[in-house]
Amino acid sequence: MLKLVLGGSGSGKTTLLYSRIKARAEQGRRSILLVPEQFTSSTEGRIYRELGDALSGMVESFSFTSLAERILSAEGGAAVQTLSDAGRAVLVRRALEELQDHVHYYYRHRRSAAFCQMAAQTIDELKSAGLSGAQLAELAPDCGPESGKLSELALIFQGYETLLAGTGMDPADRLELAADRLEAALARGELPDFLREREVFIDEFDTFNAPKKRLMGAMLAALPTVTVALCDDGAPMVPGDMGLFSGAKQVAAQLRRFFGGVNKQIGREEYEELLRRDLRHKDAPGLAAVTELLETGTCEVPPAAPEVRLFAAASREEEARCTAAAIRRLMRQGVRCGKMAVVCRNIPDYRAAIRYEFRMADIPLYCDEPTTPEFSAPATAVRALLALLRGADMTENLTILAKTGLCALTEPQVCALENYAYTWSPNAAAWRTKFEKSPKGFGENELSDEDAKTLEDAETARQLLVTAVDELRSKVRGGSAEQVSRELYFCLKKLGAEEQQAALVEAVRTARGIPAAEEAAREWNVVMQLLNEMAHLLGGQGVTFAEYEDLFSLLLRSSDLGHIPQTLDAVVLASAGKMRLDAPDYVFVLGLAEGEFPAAPGEVGL
Repeated sequence: MLKLVLGGSGSGKTTLLYSRIKARAEQGRRSILLVPEQFTSSTEGRIYRELGDALSGMVESFSFTSLAERILSAEGGAAVQTLSDAGRAVLVRRALEELQDHVHYYYRHRRSAAFCQMAAQTIDELKSAGLSGAQLAELAPDCGPESGKLSELALIFQGYETLLAGTGMDPADRLELAADRLEAALARGELPDFLREREVFIDEFDTFNAPKKRLMGAMLAALPTVTVALCDDGAPMVPGDMGLFSGAKQVAAQLRRFFGGVNKQIGREEYEELLRRDLRHKDAPGLAAVTELLETGTCEVPPAAPEVRLFAAASREEEARCTAAAIRRLMRQGVRCGKMAVVCRNIPDYRAAIRYEFRMADIPLYCDEPTTPEFSAPATAVRALLALLRGADMTENLTILAKTGLCALTEPQVCALENYAYTWSPNAAAWRTKFEKSPKGFGENELSDEDAKTLEDAETARQLLVTAVDELRSKVRGGSAEQVSRELYFCLKKLGAEEQQAALVEAVRTARGIPAAEEAAREWNVVMQLLNEMAHLLGGQGVTFAEYEDLFSLLLRSSDLGHIPQTLDAVVLASAGKMRLDAPDYVFVLGLAEGEFPAAPGEVGL
């Protein structure tokens, strides 16, 4: 049976779900709670606080992704390798290369990392809507002036699907596969052990894409009850409505339409419960009035609203400075930083000012921003090796490789090599012969002890680098992409990169602490994973070194290192379009102006 729990923000939907979960646990009945990915950690903590030590084991919390993985591990399919976001961008690039003359609008953008990422995101959105490349190709001719571009996008989508079939699985397809496995198990009269006699509660979602709906349908057919909480005031949906709850109303209507038929097929009824009271702001009349104003367009103005404060600032810098002062005052009053958040529409507009003011006020700040490993030492070393393989200048790339810090060379040896290369500008043949010229240049025939030591250091560095590079070149000549990836790793290993990286991580740990050391270690791990992904994506195909370098560079630019919070208690800086805050006590909204809240409509995408 499908149950809908509807109500505005703060009406007690989550509290109601937890009370029902607790009642089931007290009766010895198990439940499953589904929440968005970013809430899984905080949900585990709340389950323990609400149910206690004895009953919390009766509830399992999942995101749709982790639930799909649990189903696949029980029913088969978990071992199928899944592409990363960066891997999808590379497949889009390969699809464009394969199509060539069939694509006119987009072919010239094939070398643009931004375009490949955007095309991969567009394909992901299409898959989320339940469309395939063939379906898009059927729909494109009837789309007016944009039909040409849509037809080409459909070709790229179909090429992507063809390449994907031989390399792995799109992340969105894992939910579809999990639904397939669950439906097949149900057809056999079986069910995974962790789903038997469970009731599912779904909370904190604004919408459900096509794969999630299919998985929900499979669960609804297999389980006694699925309860979904939505932020909806319960009023009838009006066609063309663009109000605050219009999105949730559409989702509720889709669920009724989609699952109503399932309920009737299995002889079950729909059940809806509407919560109307604003429980969250019962002691905050100002916020209750703001909520009513946003929901209905009108509100009764309270006599006082100390919890809502407006401040007019002359600049973004002044906004940041006043926000830092207010947060510092709250910290002195004993408020935890983790209970405060700063929200703005566009983080790049405020990031520099916020970081400066918070650093001056000694306020811990967490702001997750995309950071690629493109300019990390491991990535630079790999790209230098690839440049040497395709015949680029040896002097420039060997010195770059030496200066990454990932070769088993001392600092004097690296300096001696660079100075010798700068002084004599050796060509490829000179790099492969012993260094015998004076480090000081022309006119210096007699070497002092210091010069002899410098020359010896330069020669030691030359031997290590050139021997490793020539050995790499001989092993990958005519080889496949998989072989290139493997030999690049072994070349780095021969140069001493693993030992040097371990020493660097230990030095960072001593100087800057464990979190900074973990960041340094993650750079190496991410780049090595990307080499592995190149081998997986291209497999036994033969590629030129230049093409491999282009694809690997695209993979680097499309990857995100991510950031681990340096402290458990920090103020969060979040974007209004993407934030999922965990019930903060104090929120500072920056840039509250016409056109930003709500944002003025704009064109995005391809």
